[in-house]
Amino acid sequence: MPPAIDPPRPPRVVLHLVDRTTGGVPVAVRSYIANTPAGLTHVVASPHFDGAPAPVWREGNGVGEIRHAAWDVTTSLRALSSLRRIVADVRPDVVHAHSSFPGVYARVLGTGRARLVYTPHCFAFERRDIGAAARMLYRAIERILRPRADVLAAGGPGEALAAAGLGYPEDRLLVIPNVPSVSRAPSARPRSESTADTVTVGMLGRWAPQKDPDAFVSVVRGLRAELPGVNVRAKWIGGGEGAEDAPDDVEVTGWQSPEGVAAELAGLDVYVHTAAWEAAVAIAVLDAYECGIPILARSIPAMPELPPAVRLDIGMPRLVEAVRAGRLDHWAADNRARWGRYLAGRFTPPSQRVALERVWG
Repeated sequence: MPPAIDPPRPPRVVLHLVDRTTGGVPVAVRSYIANTPAGLTHVVASPHFDGAPAPVWREGNGVGEIRHAAWDVTTSLRALSSLRRIVADVRPDVVHAHSSFPGVYARVLGTGRARLVYTPHCFAFERRDIGAAARMLYRAIERILRPRADVLAAGGPGEALAAAGLGYPEDRLLVIPNVPSVSRAPSARPRSESTADTVTVGMLGRWAPQKDPDAFVSVVRGLRAELPGVNVRAKWIGGGEGAEDAPDDVEVTGWQSPEGVAAELAGLDVYVHTAAWEAAVAIAVLDAYECGIPILARSIPAMPELPPAVRLDIGMPRLVEAVRAGRLDHWAADNRARWGRYLAGRFTPPSQRVALERVWG
């Protein structure tokens, strides 16, 4: 009599909790799904609704079916009630809460036997657009809820340090490295719209306090003052509330597909990352590097030990000197080499896949 053959195990289900429809968090979720280990299926709970634009995690994702669960997050009580229903319907093996509010909802509600993973994508107490009392409250909430997450999956070393400061033990603290969200088209040429008399400067992200559009505008106007004979073009790749109030001398593209983002980045001479706070090396920075664009970035805790020459405060005068001397290409090559050594191959799909295998167990 032939030996009995065990039936194949059904795929394990990861339920992602996402409380926003645009910005960096959905882009990060897209990369997590794209780089998923074998044997997993994905359900994304989010406030998308029928007739809305396609969720960003479906764009260019070739991992098969990605189910969606409509999550009502209009109030905290509705978010909890809706989430309870979703968890009961989906019966996930892993619940992965992305960002602060989903992290609170999941930990308050509980996930039964499902492994609960929490990725803050920048702790709320890191914000600089709120007062000290609010930051203290957010920190206290994180400390209180700390025991209710099985894994704190930090977005980078800076966020891991912040989590360790909250008391997360080493065996419950892992890091998922960000990866680029776009691919550089073989035909894309950096500085495609530039001339000897034009420098195009850009920033990628949500027009919101975290990305500090005021700082971007200040950088652009400073460049114009330092380079009076040069046409300094300014482009903000993205959108968000308040973007309609952007100065007339800054072009705001609105939200773009991955292919659109790559095309917009390819037309820049310099990518300037002005974010006031981040969880890790920003996906936008990795996208600019992937597209071959030199980068100047604000020095913030999420990107420790940046080489001085690529920091915004130190690198900007060197950029001005290079433009004046007609040596922008030489400056760009040196900048790219420094970023290459800083990133050192750590932010790649294979490294993210290995991290996800550990995080999702």
